[in-house]
Amino acid sequence: MHKPLRVLRTFAAAALLATLAACSSNAVKDNATAAAANTPAQYDLVVIAEKDAQFDVGGNIVTAESLRGHIRFRNETNEPVHTILLKRGEKQKITNDHVAGIAGVARDLKVEAYVEDNDGKLKVIAIRDDK
Repeated sequence: MHKPLRVLRTFAAAALLATLAACSSNAVKDNATAAAANTPAQYDLVVIAEKDAQFDVGGNIVTAESLRGHIRFRNETNEPVHTILLKRGEKQKITNDHVAGIAGVARDLKVEAYVEDNDGKLKVIAIRDDK
């Protein structure tokens, strides 16, 4: 007797999750980026979006955590990184996970991060530290 009710509840939960996912597909990118007013002429590090929220850094595929370590290493070896540019990959669009990963790195290492969005517009990743 409880089986139809359980199926109905499961279906309702799945429909709600699907609706929320569809409505907020660009929520992170829309809230975390703003039009770039003063962009640098050159970036210290350019990373390319890859699948599974990973990045291509000089031909190496890395996670956000590995990217963080790479930037720390460069800072320690007198090749400081002050600006990062995230670009669309050849086969991969920039996703919310890419923007969130770069934003976390930028916040933790106190660097400026920019994104060349899927539509070709350059935006700055706004870091809000609301603690």
